[in-house]
Amino acid sequence: MTSPRDEVARFSYLQWQPLYETEKPFQVFSNISCSALEQRSTNLHFIDGEPQTIHDIRGRESEFGLDRNGFMIRKDEMREADLTTEEGFRRDYLPHIENMMKEHVADIDHMVCFDWGFRKNVPLRKDRINVNDRMQLLEPARQVHCDQSPAGALQRLQRHAPEYTKAAYEGRLRIINVWRPLNHPVEDNALAVCDGQTIEDRDLVEADHITRLYLGRTMYGLQSPQHKWYYLNHQCPNELLFIKIFDSDSTVPAPRSLHASFDHSQKRENAPPRESVEVRFLVITEARQ
Repeated sequence: MTSPRDEVARFSYLQWQPLYETEKPFQVFSNISCSALEQRSTNLHFIDGEPQTIHDIRGRESEFGLDRNGFMIRKDEMREADLTTEEGFRRDYLPHIENMMKEHVADIDHMVCFDWGFRKNVPLRKDRINVNDRMQLLEPARQVHCDQSPAGALQRLQRHAPEYTKAAYEGRLRIINVWRPLNHPVEDNALAVCDGQTIEDRDLVEADHITRLYLGRTMYGLQSPQHKWYYLNHQCPNELLFIKIFDSDSTVPAPRSLHASFDHSQKRENAPPRESVEVRFLVITEARQ
């Protein structure tokens, strides 16, 4: 199905390197000491992929679901919330999003928020970015990726919710992100999601993300003509995008979704830069007798 608001864009994809046969892809998100033997901060190489159609789902949001596609849209009239401080975020916003998770995501027995982040489409000083500061603004993520690899998801479970490890191993573990625009509809650098049914394991490459406090494991996407991409035209602050990052249930059609932002082919002059907030949850479902 086509829409007049469908877009054609080039995503930034990881380009496979022969080096990855013997050296794991990595990126270091901290300053490297001048005395270190290894001075590289990354061995990742990204290229602009071939043009791809990104289908607008405005008007047919109900056709897409977490287990069927790896993402879904739900309405939410957000109340006033102080998002300028971590105290305000934890007091005003986080409990509200937890309630949205309970309302719209099935089979939640235990849920733990382990991370969140804010983004704005403005140039930022790379040398001043602290990836461990969850209140700091980051630029939109333009590389096609999935936040956690399977190993990374289990590592997050053991780090942030060790008390639920047994329940997760015996039952089901999911990681779900809840993303929303802030302050105004998105006219610039919308977030696109790839239908999880169209993603094969061979399309994914695990990479280490190294900070001073944590070694995470993410996955980058390799371009495939089978991928089907979607976005919500002019997504508004009252429209939540739920994105599945990981699912231990291998029987569902979409155990994950890739995502990335993209440049619009046409943008209104003086359109405000995109602003957004994303909250990341571990979701545990206990085994049913």
